[in-house]
Amino acid sequence: MSPVEVSEREAEVLDAVGRHLTNTQIASRLHISVRTVESHVSSLLRKYGVTNRRELAILASEQHRRGERGEDTGTVTGLPAARTSFIGRGDELAEIEAAAGRSRLVTLLGPGGVGKSRLVAVAAAASRQGGVFVDLVPVRDGFVEHAVAAALGLTERPQTELHTVIIERLGRGGTLVVLDNCEHLLDAVAGFADRILAACPGTRILATSRERLGVTGERIVRVGPLPLSSHAEALFTDRAMAADPEFAAEPGAVAEICARLDGMPLAIELAAARSAALGASGVLAALDDRLRLLAGGRGADERHRSLRAVLAWSHDLLDAEERGLFRRLAVFAGGFDLDAVLAVTPAATAGAVADVLGRLVDKSLVVKAGPGRWRLLETVRAFAGE
Repeated sequence: MSPVEVSEREAEVLDAVGRHLTNTQIASRLHISVRTVESHVSSLLRKYGVTNRRELAILASEQHRRGERGEDTGTVTGLPAARTSFIGRGDELAEIEAAAGRSRLVTLLGPGGVGKSRLVAVAAAASRQGGVFVDLVPVRDGFVEHAVAAALGLTERPQTELHTVIIERLGRGGTLVVLDNCEHLLDAVAGFADRILAACPGTRILATSRERLGVTGERIVRVGPLPLSSHAEALFTDRAMAADPEFAAEPGAVAEICARLDGMPLAIELAAARSAALGASGVLAALDDRLRLLAGGRGADERHRSLRAVLAWSHDLLDAEERGLFRRLAVFAGGFDLDAVLAVTPAATAGAVADVLGRLVDKSLVVKAGPGRWRLLETVRAFAGE
């Protein structure tokens, strides 16, 4: 049977049907109405082409057994439910698909707030490969395997190491493991990925990080800002109209806002939310203090409630040398070369400065601006200058 596209809620209802729960029991467990359950069941009957609940339960049970054996069910469990439209990124999705055809480990690399998590969720759903989505933001060092095991529905067994339990579950089946937000657990994630890829030839890993994992065979897909004069403005307008259905602004004003925000999706979304109160002209005026303006979100991920929080997450992962140079780079309003960096770090050798600069590039805080030239995105520069 070809993979069937179902929503996260439909997948939960399907699993419950497979466990022979009644609609009332499902409604109670999922905190939704019985009528909503009935609607989901009707949708599932139609999508799977079965005629009654008994057939749907048999199909659900078979999918569960296939999942336990590590076989492809075509559904990635744990994917964040999308609540807004997905705009652009066609080139990146094609690049991810091509990279996945050449390597079993693909890492989406880019700065905080560039949209890696949303992009990887869309790519995973489009892959039509069964698997799990693991958000590593709340996970601390030493607990990567625990997080993956929990996503797979596994628990530790007496006298059996947890990674062995995971390997037995993944086996030779074609499972996709999505590891989102790896940058604070690089060594642990790299070690986990290396072991899993070696032991489970059918498993693929799709990761997001602000820094590469450094595992043999890893392929990098760089995720940059949205292109200006197209998708960046489309994102701003869509989110502004969500905040205020009567939103209207001159295209030039929207274009200037997006340009001053470097086309960064999170910054654009936060600015668009403020446009309901300030209008486009007010947002433009307030961008003189952009880190103050770009705050006030109430999402579940605290890092994405303000641009300052996103950048602080990256800054906290720097060592003392990296933090020192990062602050000094704030003096450059545009691009700079190595000689310019040496001019603001007179006590350091060229070799030492080049090494630290390279590490900041690796951590997605400094971007290349051409041969032998680099720059800070303006939002990043504002943070570095504080």
